[in-house]
Amino acid sequence: MLGSLVSTPQVGYIHVGVSNLRYVIEGKGEACLVIGSSVYYPRTFSSHLRDHLKLIFVDMPWFASATSPLALSSYTLDSVVADVDLVRQKLRLDRPILMGHSIHGSIAMEYARRHPDHVSRLVMIGSPVLMTSDRYEATAAKAWETASPERRKIQDDNWRRLPDFKKHPELQADVENYVAMAPKYWFNPRYDARWIWAGMTIQADSLHHLFEDIFKDYDMFGKTRTTPVPSFVATGVYDYVIPNATWVANRDIPNLTVCIFKRSGHTPQLEEPKAFDTQLLNWLVTSRTKKENR
Repeated sequence: MLGSLVSTPQVGYIHVGVSNLRYVIEGKGEACLVIGSSVYYPRTFSSHLRDHLKLIFVDMPWFASATSPLALSSYTLDSVVADVDLVRQKLRLDRPILMGHSIHGSIAMEYARRHPDHVSRLVMIGSPVLMTSDRYEATAAKAWETASPERRKIQDDNWRRLPDFKKHPELQADVENYVAMAPKYWFNPRYDARWIWAGMTIQADSLHHLFEDIFKDYDMFGKTRTTPVPSFVATGVYDYVIPNATWVANRDIPNLTVCIFKRSGHTPQLEEPKAFDTQLLNWLVTSRTKKENR
């Protein structure tokens, strides 16, 4: 459910290259920069969280309007990180909490590694530790084997009913595929997520480039088993796309807190808002206290 706002949101745009990155600022409290989409993500967080954090939702290029296509051949992970840093500078944020859901959490981690002095803490929700590698595929396949027969049947039925995009070019394939994968994304295997995507701008070529090229064979802890700042991870038992096993395997990393939500899939902030808010806000207090006591 879309939470009521605690105040009138502040809306603006930041021009980055060919992209017009829209931002929406809601709530009060410590600044928390939520990268990804200024349309999708405000719909997933509770009004209660807005009573404790100033949530600054900002588009990334794949979810933003553009004056011309992005030059994908030269757009790398360093380019993505540079975009995030420009947003931070334009919004005059000193050391905000940096938050990302799904692949945006992995982007947040890579930003924090390059700019640890510009981030106070890191929050990753349903974010991939591994991407497109054989190890990821094996882990995801093993997790899906544990799904109930009913859940697996719903997924098979959804794939059979997926529309023919050649016959229905007005439909956004990425959204329809996401909705069809409800059994793998949500605790409720019949959840219809179209409402979250309503009104979204999707630059499909840029989005596919992000997943298929920039994050190809990604391994968050392949080179270093450390985090640059205190980091909180929210992961759901019913997330079969980013299995929580990939995070459990890294629980021993210092400054990394992994919280598993038992009635959630890929989006615990929406599926279990009370539990999510409690765990996150408690961690924010604890991590701030630990830092101050150093």
